[in-house]
Amino acid sequence: MHIGKFRHKIDVSSEFFKLSRGDEVSAKILAEKGQFRQACYLLIQAMEKAIRAKIFSLVNPNIEYFRDRNRTHSLDSAVEFLIEIVSTDNIVRNQVSQQLNTHVLGNTKYGHLHNNLRYPSYFKKYDSYSTIEVGKDDFDILSNRLMLLRKFLDDIHKFT
Repeated sequence: MHIGKFRHKIDVSSEFFKLSRGDEVSAKILAEKGQFRQACYLLIQAMEKAIRAKIFSLVNPNIEYFRDRNRTHSLDSAVEFLIEIVSTDNIVRNQVSQQLNTHVLGNTKYGHLHNNLRYPSYFKKYDSYSTIEVGKDDFDILSNRLMLLRKFLDDIHKFT
């Protein structure tokens, strides 16, 4: 038995945008219930999908190269690809990268955070498994970064 039904011939940029907003709404509901770990995870998902929505608004999603470059489920790789397609000028790319990574995303290694929110990790240094604990302050930081990211993505055309 199949779960769900595919809709075909969708506008992929709009769909990523809707999914991003849905993740954000779900994160807020979870945070209200004190489920900050899951809420933070969904905020990272919302960030990734917001970037992919922007990417697919700038490129033709039917071209195989662009589809292949967007197959990962990594915020970090989405950021790299966005920077790549924003401009061919390396100076502009460096400026966009600096602004986005430092001032919007806070120089956080989201790939690590994404996994650490979902699973315990073994640390050789402590010879034990550890888990990350997050709370309301962490949720608020990520919520603010998502808001900054959405504004940045709306204004990214000003860099080119």
